[in-house]
Amino acid sequence: MKIKASAVLLLLFCLGTRTYSQQSIADTTITIPYLSFSYQYFLPGGDLAERFGGANSVGLDFNVKFESNFELGVGGSYMFGNQVKIDSLLHGMRTSRGNILDDNGVISEVFFFQRGWDVGLTFSKIFSVLSPNPNSGLKLGIGAGYSQNWLRIENQENTIPQLSDEDKTYYDHKVGGIYIEEYIGYELFSNKGIANFTAGLNFRQAFNQQLRSYNIDQMAFISGNSLDLYFGIKIAWNILLYKRNASAYYYN
Repeated sequence: MKIKASAVLLLLFCLGTRTYSQQSIADTTITIPYLSFSYQYFLPGGDLAERFGGANSVGLDFNVKFESNFELGVGGSYMFGNQVKIDSLLHGMRTSRGNILDDNGVISEVFFFQRGWDVGLTFSKIFSVLSPNPNSGLKLGIGAGYSQNWLRIENQENTIPQLSDEDKTYYDHKVGGIYIEEYIGYELFSNKGIANFTAGLNFRQAFNQQLRSYNIDQMAFISGNSLDLYFGIKIAWNILLYKRNASAYYYN
């Protein structure tokens, strides 16, 4: 996986840097390689909505916009949130009042979070609609990749024997699988190279499998698939890496 991702990244960079010295963003479509730093807030759907609420992700991508205004990209993101809906969590460890005691019999605080990551490829097309130059405009895209999500359990004092790092894996409901996604938004490459951003809506369908065989909180062996849906608002700041003359690169 890592070797393939590195090969794709190298290929996109080589293709992206084959630009011509006198081309201008304002005048004509050009090839532009760029890094994209993104933030996304998303709401869950499908089976994901039974486990978690709204969450966030931050990501880094390397993209190449070609003269045809088609784009290819490769990258990944890290997901995080604190809205957990799983009712059975640590049920067997709780007292009649719902508290959890540490090994000294003292009430201990336990926190639950959503975590996840993804890595994938994207393919997009820019249409010069309401744009200051032919390289910007309405952006439609699709993507595919691999993702995982799970429940993170934190006990700050680390005084609960049943929640050792090894035992936590029996509670984390970890799943993973292939996903596909769709994107609609607006991408701007500034004529003066000051403001370069992308903003829009992202929709993802993740076809996941259980990555754990047993959940202690459910007291049962688990198997099967889940359909996790994501509906997100995504914004990104783009750093352009394109060649303006034969000897230097400019970073905007």
